[in-house]
Amino acid sequence: MAKTNEFEIYILVQAGNTAGNTALDMTDYVDIADNEAFKVDEVDIVLDPTEAMPAESEALFQLADSNIQAFVSHSDRTSLYVSRLSYQGTPGFGMWHQESFSSLTPLIVNKTLYCRSESNSTGAGQTLDHTLRIKGKIVKPSAKDYMALVLTQTGNVA
Repeated sequence: MAKTNEFEIYILVQAGNTAGNTALDMTDYVDIADNEAFKVDEVDIVLDPTEAMPAESEALFQLADSNIQAFVSHSDRTSLYVSRLSYQGTPGFGMWHQESFSSLTPLIVNKTLYCRSESNSTGAGQTLDHTLRIKGKIVKPSAKDYMALVLTQTGNVA
């Protein structure tokens, strides 16, 4: 069987009127014992095809490398990706999309990423399903770099 080190991860993320976090356990994708790390190349998020085009609504998303309890400035090192989707229903149907992917995205080892989401919609209690796509590859940093990543990302740094 052929083995590739590049792949895409698709995750269903719900955005409701109350902000919340979805945990993404990246250790499912790397072999820690083999000093592997996950390098994120691309991130995007779209309205799930199972959803109807919402009436006037806005959805906010932020991918972070810590369990943030509020949206943070994208200039903060914990922010890896931000996206704002704006929808307009009848009449005229429209969608606008702003996003930013940090060029400083770290290699991910024994780590959980968090996707914070919230929808500001005109429908009370409306939750919108979105699909988050993360494209990346498995890489093998040097033993020294790998140990530095593990210590930094697990908080075991003096």
